[in-house]
Amino acid sequence: MVAGLAWLALTTACSGAAGWYILSKDDLAARLIARETARQYAYEDRIAALRADVDRLASRALLDQDGVEARVDELATRQAELESRQALVTALTETLQAGGIAPAARTMLRARPIKPEEPIRASGVTSFAPILPSNLSPGKPMPAPDTPALRGADDSKTAPWQSGQATPEPPAKRVTAALSRLDGALTETAGAQLAALRDIDASLAQSQKSLRGALSEIGLDTDRMSAGPTAGGATGGPLVPFKVDPTIGPFEATLHALQPRIAAVFRLRGLVETLPLRRPMDGEADFSSNYGYRVDPFTRGPAMHTGVDFRAEHGSPIRATAPGKVITAEYSGGYGNMVEIEHSNGITTRYAHMSAILASVGQSVATGTVLGRVGSTGRSTGPHLHYETRINDEPMDPTRFLKAGAKLAGKS
Repeated sequence: MVAGLAWLALTTACSGAAGWYILSKDDLAARLIARETARQYAYEDRIAALRADVDRLASRALLDQDGVEARVDELATRQAELESRQALVTALTETLQAGGIAPAARTMLRARPIKPEEPIRASGVTSFAPILPSNLSPGKPMPAPDTPALRGADDSKTAPWQSGQATPEPPAKRVTAALSRLDGALTETAGAQLAALRDIDASLAQSQKSLRGALSEIGLDTDRMSAGPTAGGATGGPLVPFKVDPTIGPFEATLHALQPRIAAVFRLRGLVETLPLRRPMDGEADFSSNYGYRVDPFTRGPAMHTGVDFRAEHGSPIRATAPGKVITAEYSGGYGNMVEIEHSNGITTRYAHMSAILASVGQSVATGTVLGRVGSTGRSTGPHLHYETRINDEPMDPTRFLKAGAKLAGKS
């Protein structure tokens, strides 16, 4: 009986142990399955979040690219306008210099030229190589999201891989910085062009003041006098007026205000070139008799002297004082051998008492053309040049023209 009871107790214990083992094993498996399921859901949520971050960064990269392209287009348009303005300022300066007016073009050198390596041209974008890395193209956005740290990863691994190496600047910031530098260069160039126009305006104002001041010595109504063409050589073509809208900006407003002054200065310059302002003799020839009333050298009575006399040696060259056409080249009574030239605006000049006439009737002469040689023909007491200036056949004091010419030449 004791042995039977012991066997029954052992069997009961083994059955209970086996039942407990089976029941505990199923619960452990259930817990393991539940933990793995939760971990799978967590990783799926993490992957979905990362995909959303990638999509968001890609969308932001596309928007940034659109913004960069729009700004590049704007800068390209501005540069094309600046190139046109620079060509206009250069042509204007060359025209003024060719017309004998030297504008103060020092500010034209202030404009910093666009460097060849900068990523913009008049026709648009050509290369982003100076500011973008080789693995990034403006046509293909390549977002570089921050790599999410894994659980248990060492934080020190996110530091630069090499000791002492600085974190590289993001490409987007490099592009923005390059475009900002280019924008500053274009702004500087625009300011320099505007300053150049203002310098030209100041130079033209000074030239206009000098021309009017010199011509005021003559006492003519220069506003009613016409000026001939001043451009040298063979030029021409149809008239196409140059129009500028002053409401566009300060450059256009300055250029619009500059045009009347340019026209006025060129008109005055053209008028100056047609007036007999040059001395008819080389060197500093002295006046032996002035214009006006004097004692006649032959009658010793009061008489009107309609010109001025230049003391000179026999045979000295006599030159035209302005461009014109020879209308008289012959012996003419008291004038002796005389050449008369017809200029514009009814002005004529006479050169008398020549020993030799070197011009012919109908000949077109330029300023400085030799017309003859000093002599003492006609009503003369010795070798000299009798020089007259007439307007509509009325004599006028030639010294007024000569003083104006000396003033324009910077002489006293």
